[in-house]
Formats: sequence, C-alpha cells, structure tokens
Amino acid sequence: MNSPSYTSSQAAEMNRTIKLLMILNGALAVWATFVFLGFLRLDLLSWIMLNTCSPTQFAAILALASGKRGPMNAIVPWLVFYGFGGLFVFGWTGHMIVAQISHLIMTATAVYVLVTTAKERRFRALALGIAVGMLVMIPFQIYQGLFLSAHPELLQLLGTQ
Repeated sequence: MNSPSYTSSQAAEMNRTIKLLMILNGALAVWATFVFLGFLRLDLLSWIMLNTCSPTQFAAILALASGKRGPMNAIVPWLVFYGFGGLFVFGWTGHMIVAQISHLIMTATAVYVLVTTAKERRFRALALGIAVGMLVMIPFQIYQGLFLSAHPELLQLLGTQ
C-alpha cells in the first residue's frame, strides 16, 4: 500500500520532528556512552549489556535517518522495552534523572514511529517490522540475562541489585 501524500508543511513538520528526535536521542546516548565507557571504564561488551539504551538510541537514529519504515518499525520493540520499560525499573532521583529523560525520549520516538506508520496505514509493514525487531531482541535478551547473571557487579553500578 502506498503512503499517503503529504502537504509540504506536513512533510516539513515530520522532518523537524525526526531531526529533533535524532538530536535528543543522540545527545543522551553520547552522554550515557561517555559515562559508561569513560567514567565507569567498562569494556565495550559490558557497556552494551548494561546500557542497552544507548546502542538502541544509536540504532534508532540510523533507522530514522534512513527514512525507511522497515528499520524504523524494527527498532520499536527495543525502544519500548528499554525506553518505556526503563521508566519503571529505575528511580527518578539523583543521577537517574538523565537516564529517565533518555527513557522518555526513547518512548516518544517509539510513539512517533507507531503513529506515523499507522497514519500511513502501513499496518503490514508495522507488524513485520515489530516481528523482525522482536526476533532479534529475544535472543539478545537471553544472552544479556546470562551475561548479567555472570557479572552481578555490573548491576550494582546501576543500583538495581
């Protein structure tokens, strides 16, 4: 099914929204990456396993920049699980405020992708993208759980254990 025609003002508004989401996700992901790799001095694998939000945000930026519904829809399960889910895992005080702002931006990005895809009536693309995203995410989460179980000291860094 073809996407609907947008007026130039609607297309410009969508472009502004996408750019804003890319900038916000990028700024927050870069900061978190700096904290985990710089301040906490984690190795790359530990960073990815402990701070999956930042790699997810970098992937979301690439998906949004592509302008293609497949990658945008595939990143939605990651944004929802790690972004929206993070809102309920972490506290809302002290150093976690920046993380929670990041989770809110991830959630807003997921909502934007879902709403714009639905407005275009591309439900098959949405379902396929979400399915692909989940097919990749589920084995990752299994490995992540095993990795973090073997390294409980990493969870202590977040104050979740």
